[in-house]
Amino acid sequence: MIRWLGSVRWANCGLGSIIDLAHSHARIRNCRYGEIELIDGAVHRIYPRWWPRVGSEWESMMDSYLPRLPADHCRVYYAFPMRSPGFMSVLYAHSGPNTCYRTLYRGVTAVDEIAKIRNAEAIVCQVTNTRLTERLMRRLGYVRHAFSLGDNHYIKRLRNQL
Repeated sequence: MIRWLGSVRWANCGLGSIIDLAHSHARIRNCRYGEIELIDGAVHRIYPRWWPRVGSEWESMMDSYLPRLPADHCRVYYAFPMRSPGFMSVLYAHSGPNTCYRTLYRGVTAVDEIAKIRNAEAIVCQVTNTRLTERLMRRLGYVRHAFSLGDNHYIKRLRNQL
């Protein structure tokens, strides 16, 4: 039931989808929550959402054992929380089997583009997948942060901090 309520069909009902990221800045600025769909190393669509997609560690574990996406597909869910509007939070990323690095990297660059359009100061995420190593996260521009919450919290600062 919960998965059905959180599906794309209901979460973006009436909002449509964004196909061209370069020409949809106004729609992206007005949307607090969204889903980026990537197929074969390219952004297929961006779906604005009415509410955020919240994933749990249990769901992450189940997705790794029971993949529900085709090969080389990836979905990235993001939010701009009301309590910290200058931050973009990557809430959940789900990939199909044999998703290549090119698709992952394109997802990271799409997240960066959306954060720049929204004038975000930083992007934060929590990594639970063991394949996303600290070395890879550093290569993508993320560093560890919030050590009191555990080892798997990362931040990518988009503006220079004084």
